[in-house]
Parts: sequence; structure tokens; C-alpha cells
Amino acid sequence: MASMVTVIIGFFGLIYNPGMVSATTRLYHDTNDERERQELIGSALNFFLLFPFVITIAAFVVGPFVFPVLFADFPFYPYGMLAILLAFFTQPKRIWILLMTLRYKIHITATYSVVSVLVGSAAALALVVGFNLGALGKVLAMFPPAFLMFFIAFRTINKYSEGHWSINSIKKQLVFGMPIVIAIWSYEVLHIADRYILERMTDISQVGLYSFGYMVAQVPLFLVLGIRQLWNPIFYENMNKKDDNTVSKLISIYIIFLTIICLLVILFSKEAIILLINERYYDAIPVIGMIVIGIYFSALLTITNSFLGFEKKFGATSKIALVAALSNILLNIILIPEWGIMGAALATAISYLLYLLIGIVLVHSYIRRLNFLPAFLFSSVCLIAAFALATLFSTNGINSIEVLLKTIAAILFISGFLLFGIIKVSDIKKAKSLIRKK
Repeated sequence: MASMVTVIIGFFGLIYNPGMVSATTRLYHDTNDERERQELIGSALNFFLLFPFVITIAAFVVGPFVFPVLFADFPFYPYGMLAILLAFFTQPKRIWILLMTLRYKIHITATYSVVSVLVGSAAALALVVGFNLGALGKVLAMFPPAFLMFFIAFRTINKYSEGHWSINSIKKQLVFGMPIVIAIWSYEVLHIADRYILERMTDISQVGLYSFGYMVAQVPLFLVLGIRQLWNPIFYENMNKKDDNTVSKLISIYIIFLTIICLLVILFSKEAIILLINERYYDAIPVIGMIVIGIYFSALLTITNSFLGFEKKFGATSKIALVAALSNILLNIILIPEWGIMGAALATAISYLLYLLIGIVLVHSYIRRLNFLPAFLFSSVCLIAAFALATLFSTNGINSIEVLLKTIAAILFISGFLLFGIIKVSDIKKAKSLIRKK
């Protein structure tokens, strides 16, 4: 049930963001007037309060009638209602994260994020173990961190914006961001379609297994979160200065860093799960590697989408995302009946790869100019080889020979970046200095 709650939150999240975050980011960089920037941020906050409030009230009214039609095994009371409420309280956090990113205060984002995770974990422990509430306890435990981040976001943004906001600014942001709405919605479809179709075509237990595998596979995204949050400000700054060398090195390092984390998750997630997690989740182990490959392609969209955003080609971004989303739905419908959760993982990986490849074609001039293609190609080969190696050892047990072979493979893959001259130690030091400075 908790997995489906996150799906509902994701669905409402895409309705609540008609390009507002992307538009605010781009318009913020288009002006140096601090008063105008305050108004942009303040207007975005008010939009994410007023618009979701109206939708939430409407959803409470129609939800009892719609949910039985949309879901086979997910009731509106209490889970659907709680999911809708959670979706409302999580919206201001988007603008708070954006503000912290634009002001180069990622350490603050990281600190409060850790605090919110600890609060949520403590609440889950109390409600699930202490009060024996099971799935309902997991869902209720999502509220304390949501309330905490809602309060922090509201207070921080109001302090920065000094209460400045306007309807005209909201209109301007909506008009500017409207071309990317399809991209945002399509991206969210890519994120939640697999679980929704699994719920319809299998059962809720398969959704739980797949969601667990997806959670483990998302470790790379969690670890590179700081880099991704800093990406847009550094990217736009150096692109405006036409500093191709810095942009090229940053992209290559981003790809390599992401690849290393993905490699380790693909190769050693089985051992970590067997050592730390209950055996009822062992059936999720085979799909983790495939999901990680999809996550890898998804993370690289940061690069292609940045170039499209720099050129203000939001319409092109939307078209690509729509093609990928539709292909994802079709592939899930075709593959899930035959392969179950592995079919869902494969559909997601293929869809993200399609999304990325179309984007690469559209920004090929930048790719030739910045020369980061070798890093991408070598990284992709390494990940596929790691997945093949992990698939060879499919038994649910820990074997010393297997661990040794995987360790050797990981060392060889990682060393290859330096041996083939794809990246140099001096480049890493330069990027580290730049990020530390920001």
C-alpha cells in the first residue's frame, strides 16, 4: 500500500507542476535584479500553495467514485485520501530546494533532508513496530517529515522573498513553462507507469517487490543528488561564458561518478540485501541491475535536457518525453504479462534509453563540440558488462569466489577511465575545487 501511495503522490505532483519549477529556474538566471528574483520565488511558492489546495478539495470530493475504477486493489479510504493529503504538503519543498540550489546552499538542503529522513524513520518505527499498524503505519509515518519540510520551506521562502509575489509573475512563469508541461508529465509517467500497470496486471505484492528493487536501484541518484542540484547554476554560468573546457570536464566527471556508483550497486546489491534485508525481498534481486541501467540513462537526461533548456527548446523536450512515455506504457503492457517485474524493469530501461538517444541526436552539435561521448560510451559498456556478470550469479547466496570476481571487475572498470585517458586526476581536482567554491 505504501508503494501505491508514492505513485499517487507522484501523479498529483505532475498535475501541480505545469512547468513552474523549470520556468522559475530559467527566469531567475535571466535577471540580476534581486527584487525581481524575490518576486519569482515568492510567486512560485504561492502557486504551489493555492493551486494544489483547489485540486486537493476536488480530489476529496470525486476520489471515492474514481478510485474503484482506476485501481484493482487500492482503496480510497484511508490510503487514497492520505496520499492526496501528502501530495499537497510536499509541494512547497520543490521551490525551497530550487531556492537553496540557486543560492548555492546545497549543504542546507542536505542537512534538512537527513533530518527529515531520521524523523520519518523514527515515526515509522513507532507506528509500525510500537503500535503494530503495518502498512497504515508506514503511510502515516510519511506525515511528520512532510510537515517538517513544509514548515521549513514556507518560512525560508517567505524570509527570502520578503512577501513579494504577484499574479502577473505567476502568469509569466506559467506561460514560459507551459511548453515543458508535456515533458514534466511524461517524465512522471515514466516514473510511475510501471507500478500502476503492475498493480492492474498482477497484484499488490508484485508492486511491493518492484518498488523495493526500485528503491535500492535509486541509490545512485541519492548519492549524486548534490551534483545534480548544483548542475543548472554551474552549467548556465559556464555556458554563458562559453567556457567549453569546464563544461566538458564537468559532464565527463558527472558521467564517470554516476557510472561508478551504478557499477557498485549492480555488482554488490545482492550481497547487501542478503546480509541486511529480510528474505521475502530476495525475489527483487534479479531486477535491480536492469532498473539501475534505466536509472543511469535517466540521470544522463540532466545533460541533454540542460542543452535543450539553454537553447530554450522546451517544446522539443516535451516531444521527446512524450515519445518515451508512450513507449514505456506500450512496453509495460507487452512485457509484464510475460516477464512480470523484470518486464517492467526492462520497459523502463528501454524507454529512458530512447529518451536519451533522441536528446543526443538533437544536441549533437554540443556533443561534438564538448567531446564527452567517449565517457558515455565507455560507461555504457561497463554497466552492461557488470549486469551480465551479476546475472551469471543468480543464486540467493553469498559466494567468496563470486565476490572476488565482482571486486576485480569493479577495479578494472573504474581503472579503465584513467587508463584510456577518458579523465585525468587533474580534471577531477579542478571540478572538485569548482564545486567546493560554489
